Amino acid sequence: MINNIFEQFGANVEVDEEDVMDMAADAAQTDLADDEDVRNLIRSVGAMVGREIDPEIEDKLTEIITSGEAPTDMASLMEMVM
Repeated sequence: MINNIFEQFGANVEVDEEDVMDMAADAAQTDLADDEDVRNLIRSVGAMVGREIDPEIEDKLTEIITSGEAPTDMASLMEMVM
């Protein structure tokens, strides 16, 4: 599954697979109901891929995640961020 993610983002983003795994471990420990924790996670992902997250996108993602509306399967998550 992780290789599929790299295939989809690989042409546009240079990210080390180990960094992604570390980020996933951090995300698993994040309180997804806490607004500031979620914003920090979103900013960390943006920094990891070398992109600044637009404030409107950050707000929308934070709202989706903290409300529990975020999809839980990888295919849906990929559609949401692509």
